[in-house]
Amino acid sequence: MAKVKCIHCGRMVFEMAKECPYCKLPIANPDAPTKVSASPWTWKKTSQRKKISSGMIIVALVIVVAVIVGVYFFMQGRP
Repeated sequence: MAKVKCIHCGRMVFEMAKECPYCKLPIANPDAPTKVSASPWTWKKTSQRKKISSGMIIVALVIVVAVIVGVYFFMQGRP
């Protein structure tokens, strides 16, 4: 069983307790259901994927070409 904090005294008590064993005050609304099933997990379709701009692609290609040219000239200088 999980424990929750009593809103009145701040001590940890079992979540199914109707009243706090320390301060004797009610933990939750007495009319509230004591056994609540977890809600099913659903996938939400969100468009959080960032679009790659054409400028970023060009910069990446320039960097790749510069690295390839640098490696080529570095290897040419070695015997």
